[in-house]
Amino acid sequence: MLLTRRTAAPILAGGIALAGLLGVGLGTASADPGRPCGQPNAQACAPAPQNNNNWQGRNIDQARNDHQPFMHNGQRVEPMRAGNGDGWGFWFLGQWIRL
Repeated sequence: MLLTRRTAAPILAGGIALAGLLGVGLGTASADPGRPCGQPNAQACAPAPQNNNNWQGRNIDQARNDHQPFMHNGQRVEPMRAGNGDGWGFWFLGQWIRL
């Protein structure tokens, strides 16, 4: 048992070192990322997502889904995670309101 450990450990270490020297796994790191959009023979580019910053027209139900700013009783509120692990909510007039 001791002889097999003494021979297997250097062989294993040598195999790992040889794989590192030969660059095994280097093909993944040097993969071609593809052509940028708008060049000949390139795939069509998808439009960028529309940024809807109209928080004046949002309500609390929409904020429950995406946790973005919204209007609550005429005040702009911005949801945040509760420090005690109580989920998402916002402060309104000194009171914590859960989403």
